[in-house]
Amino acid sequence: MNLEEDLRATLHERAAAAMPPTNDLMTNINLGVRRDVRRRRLVAGGAAVLAVVTALAVPMIVRGGDVRPRPMPATSLPPSPAPSEEWDGPTTPSASFSLMPGWAPTGLGAGKVLQLGPNELLQFERAGRVLSVEVGPLQPDRGEDTEEEHTADVGGRRATVRTLVGYDGAKRGDRFIGVSWRTPETGLWVQVLSWGPLTEAEVLRFARGLSQRDGAVASGPALLDFAEVPPGRFVTQFFSRSTVCFAPGGQRYPTRLPEGLCVELLNEPSEPLGAGESLTVRGEKAALDMEGGSMTVDLSADRHLAIRWDTEKLPFSRADILRFATGITLHRQQ
Repeated sequence: MNLEEDLRATLHERAAAAMPPTNDLMTNINLGVRRDVRRRRLVAGGAAVLAVVTALAVPMIVRGGDVRPRPMPATSLPPSPAPSEEWDGPTTPSASFSLMPGWAPTGLGAGKVLQLGPNELLQFERAGRVLSVEVGPLQPDRGEDTEEEHTADVGGRRATVRTLVGYDGAKRGDRFIGVSWRTPETGLWVQVLSWGPLTEAEVLRFARGLSQRDGAVASGPALLDFAEVPPGRFVTQFFSRSTVCFAPGGQRYPTRLPEGLCVELLNEPSEPLGAGESLTVRGEKAALDMEGGSMTVDLSADRHLAIRWDTEKLPFSRADILRFATGITLHRQQ
């Protein structure tokens, strides 16, 4: 079995599994957090991903007129009725990357793994330098509009190389280099992007050294534990350490953006934009907007949950959402 066949099998298994086997996790990976806004856009897999993930801080409801929250009297969480189907759990989501770099330049920093829909992303970042590789059936974000383009050989594949000098935020000697190709046997995209002082030869060496290995690189656990996930074989659709989305396994979302039932851990409080109700969840202040598909829960002074879902694709009941929210806790090893 060749590299492309191995990779396709791995991605197919991921789509059918709730989460990677725990014995495949490299939990000692030190995950950095980007501070620069533009680099965060690229870390998360493109500007569109950043826009959606950021919107989780203030769940997005587009309406005319006054969209300020309407104050409602607080109520206590009622007991949920017995579900007609058994819920899954407990689970602490994680992600893994199916390729292992055979060579990497020094000074990259620790690796970070994200799941963008069916795609996998591995990124190294330090002091404004970024080197990432993404693989999957969906075409990755290009990263930059480049000024020059040519072709190169990567493992016998014809790859497109795009370069740009003087991108926004670049330091003296920095350049953007993107290398992308598509495997004809499987149709999977592979893309390597670099922002910083790396040369084209170094980026190509990194790309050519990628190889398939089981459980090659893992993310470590999310910052959140979930006691229960709604019935319907929900699987992880999007993953970063602070943002997790679940979607029904039989309902495909052909996108790299967060979709389904999404939860983000925030450092700042947020409120639903639409009219809703104020309540408490395990004694913690919360606000619920069933019509708009959003909920916020204040875990502490600097820890807050933003929950959102598509009310048409996922018609959860109030009891379902309250039950799901009640079972979310901070991961004990964060």
